[in-house]
Amino acid sequence: MTSTIIVGYDGRDHATDALALGQLLARTTSSRLAVVCAYPEDPLGHGGAVADIGSAVRHDAEAAIARARALVGDGGGVEVEFHALAGSKPSQVLHDVAEEREAIAIVVGATHHGAAVRLLTGSTPERVLDGSPCPVAVAPVGFAAKNADHTTSGVLGGAGGSSLQVAVAFDESPEAGQALAAAADFARRAGGRLRVVTAVNSAVGMYPPLDPTAYAEIADIARRTATERLDEAVARLEGLTVDAAVLDGDPAGVLLDDSEHDDILFSGSSGKGAFRRVLLGSVSTTLLREAACPVVIVPRGNGEGGSA
Repeated sequence: MTSTIIVGYDGRDHATDALALGQLLARTTSSRLAVVCAYPEDPLGHGGAVADIGSAVRHDAEAAIARARALVGDGGGVEVEFHALAGSKPSQVLHDVAEEREAIAIVVGATHHGAAVRLLTGSTPERVLDGSPCPVAVAPVGFAAKNADHTTSGVLGGAGGSSLQVAVAFDESPEAGQALAAAADFARRAGGRLRVVTAVNSAVGMYPPLDPTAYAEIADIARRTATERLDEAVARLEGLTVDAAVLDGDPAGVLLDDSEHDDILFSGSSGKGAFRRVLLGSVSTTLLREAACPVVIVPRGNGEGGSA
């Protein structure tokens, strides 16, 4: 069965970035693409006085979809469908379509802003992420321009003949385990290599006053423990080329620096909230706003694990 990727599109620059990433992800995973421009079905309430406004909002959505069709062209071998859909909340429209199609991902741009009346997909990535039933991929600002040469015919990453590098932020949490599983599955689909990264913050300020030798011992224990957990997780992966790395420093900071070398970065969601839904934590929020590469936030699992 062919998988589906949903792209939230409103015709703005960030939506063009999302469309470019969606095309590359669809081609990389041999998926179909559904481009959706979601708009409020009743932007200013009821009554004849606002009927023209509602019509204008619908017209804007249809015009955005027409621009998306022009950008996609013949799809470059990817099956593409286009929809302008009304709903109570644009983000909920994307969620509903994703559930209906059993989508493997929703793709959005890094920012979503619009006038109060003419709001189309107009949700921030956080709103699309909040409650999403599937992973959400966020295209960084300028992604379309940087990948213009191969958006319509190429696949994600692999520039200069190198294989796709899929990174995943990992710690001992069940949420990170879900992100690792999703990243590994994507790497297998794409024929890429997987880089599993964890961070150990051995900053002196984290501990009560001790002598320098004690600080060094504590940091060494933390690194050894992280390495053991990482090795155990990697050992369970099959059919992949895997590189594991334990980095020192603030998790969000070192992952941001490391993203300069990745084609796509996966991260788990927060340990709180409903199962099978995305809920952002502080690290994932920082990554999706500032990472150099596309970031995929993976929802929690089916209730199994330590945070169930």
